[in-house]
Amino acid sequence: MYLLVKLLTHFTIWLTCKRFAVYNKSVTQIQTPLIIGCNHPNSFLDAILTGAQMKKRVHFLTRGDVFKNKFVIAIMKSVNMIPIYRIRDGKDNLSKNDVTFEMCREIIKRGEHVLIFVEGFCQHQTSLQTPLKKGAPRLLLQGRKDEIDVQLLPVWVEYNSFSAFPKQIDIYFGNVFGKDIINDGDENGAVMQSINKETERQLLQLSANKNPGKKQNSKNLLLLPAMLGFMAHALLVLPIHFFAKQIKEDIHYDSVMFSAIALLYPIYLLLLAGIIFCTAGWLWALISILSLPLLARAYTLWK
Repeated sequence: MYLLVKLLTHFTIWLTCKRFAVYNKSVTQIQTPLIIGCNHPNSFLDAILTGAQMKKRVHFLTRGDVFKNKFVIAIMKSVNMIPIYRIRDGKDNLSKNDVTFEMCREIIKRGEHVLIFVEGFCQHQTSLQTPLKKGAPRLLLQGRKDEIDVQLLPVWVEYNSFSAFPKQIDIYFGNVFGKDIINDGDENGAVMQSINKETERQLLQLSANKNPGKKQNSKNLLLLPAMLGFMAHALLVLPIHFFAKQIKEDIHYDSVMFSAIALLYPIYLLLLAGIIFCTAGWLWALISILSLPLLARAYTLWK
């Protein structure tokens, strides 16, 4: 399931993003375990986009209140999501975080990555929300105590908008650090403060970067395929848009739109191809499967 979601994520990025840029991409190839310390402006879309860039398997610390029933829990686990509880989830649930951190400890021992949102909450914003929480330093310190070569990687995700289409998204990867700032003689509190200070320094530096964008070519050439793309996909996208708008917390709008398109578009494409196959034959069905994503991409670039 994890690999399928990763594949669908890359396809949906191409389908819906006018620009998607990744900086310092070499760190995405790191094979040793990482604590990925990410900002959190746009719900679970931040985790989906960031995790999909990493070559190594990523596990995601996710707000515990969404783990409500066995079906949801099974889906969450299949895509490597791990619950973490906040005070607002009830004091009785906070003790469950000991199990969560033990799971993260085992994941790090296996050499895999853990993504955690260092701000500790999600809010539509374009600046870093401080003070940073203690989760990332705690995981890093535990890994070092277990004598594992684990490091922390700060990541900044930047959106041109939290609701507009198409998206322009930039992911800025920082530089890994760990043992270079940890002194064995220091107390845990001082070490955790040093870790958060370095994470904050890098995230502030990364957030100052702005992609100037490319000069736009004439849209006239894209007008016809873009209009065809809009008409061919309106039956899919407009209901998803309507549904996403009904969600009480509008902070989830982008995430719901992206996830629904990623999951439903292959089904929509096959249904259309099936109808065309029954009415016009296999050749036109094959042409539709190949051309419809290109028409959708044309609309994204034209819009």
